[in-house]
Amino acid sequence: MSIFVSMFSADLNVRDRIREEWDIERRQHQEEVLKRIDIEHRWRVEVVFVANTMSIFVSMFSADPNVRDRIREEWDIERRQHQEEVLKRIDIEHRWRVEDDERIHLREQWMRETEEHERNLGEAIRREIQEKEARRAQWATEVEEHERKLSEAIRRENQEKEARRAQWETEMEEHTCEEKKRQARFEKNMQEIRAQWQREVVQRSLQWEREEDEHNRAVEERERREEQERLRLNILWSEPESHTCTSYGTREYTARLVNVPADYDRRVEACMAMPINIHGVEYKAKRCEDHGPSNVIGHWEVDQHEPDCASYWYHYRDHGCVSPGSGQRRIEHYLENLPSGSDWREFCATTPASFRGMHFIGAQFSFQKNGGTYGHWVFDDESCN
Repeated sequence: MSIFVSMFSADLNVRDRIREEWDIERRQHQEEVLKRIDIEHRWRVEVVFVANTMSIFVSMFSADPNVRDRIREEWDIERRQHQEEVLKRIDIEHRWRVEDDERIHLREQWMRETEEHERNLGEAIRREIQEKEARRAQWATEVEEHERKLSEAIRRENQEKEARRAQWETEMEEHTCEEKKRQARFEKNMQEIRAQWQREVVQRSLQWEREEDEHNRAVEERERREEQERLRLNILWSEPESHTCTSYGTREYTARLVNVPADYDRRVEACMAMPINIHGVEYKAKRCEDHGPSNVIGHWEVDQHEPDCASYWYHYRDHGCVSPGSGQRRIEHYLENLPSGSDWREFCATTPASFRGMHFIGAQFSFQKNGGTYGHWVFDDESCN
């Protein structure tokens, strides 16, 4: 128990628990002592009762020697048993006294250890408080020193900042002044460059105008001379010939230059410059072919809504939405009155169409199927969202 107490004497809960256990043991020991006293008392009463009984019994049977001998033997046996029980009880009492002495010794030892522990604990607490006070004083000193150094560092940093700010402001003023001077020089140079550029532009414009006037005069003079020469040579167009349709409402025409001298070397220029009258309207050739003096051919594409070149859309068909949620609808038309030998793609792209309040100059997509020509249109439709 002393070892147990020394191991856990620092724990107040353990000490309280040990006290409670010792109190329980003390109460149990007192109860056992009371029980033993009661047992001894009853045993003495029984001995007296037995002695009285035996005396009465002896007085009743003293005349019989055999009976007296048997009674003596039984009494000897009972006396020896009683002596053994007495010895056992004496031994038990001795062991109880030894245990009581041990308990008293343990309790005294525990009290001494408790007092020693409390003294040690008080001393440890006192030393810990002293150490804490010393550390607190040291910390306060260190904090004051740190704050002093920090204040000094902040003061020096502020001084350096003020010095740098003053230097920066001085440099900024110098830079601003220099920048203003540079900007003034730049503006002056730009004004000079702009003035020079404007003078050059004016000069070049005047020169371009003079050159353009000279070029126009030269062209007019050349055209005038060529016209005079064509009139002198009596160069003119033959009757225009109509050909296949090239696109919606447009037909191709050709004509041949006549009275072209064999040594005339400006046949293509004459072909491109001379207009021709087709259905009361003058047109200049779109392109010319020079196959020799007597075979210069001009080509025209005349858009006068030629009835034979007027294709149209038929069989309107709504294919519905392109896909669910696409927001677009697809329409299909069949192309009617397509001239024979014409380019179906060109007619499909130039034949106008109107539907659903919309107008298109031609189909967006074209294709042929089963010998027919079809056009497709894809347009936005909110009902397909």
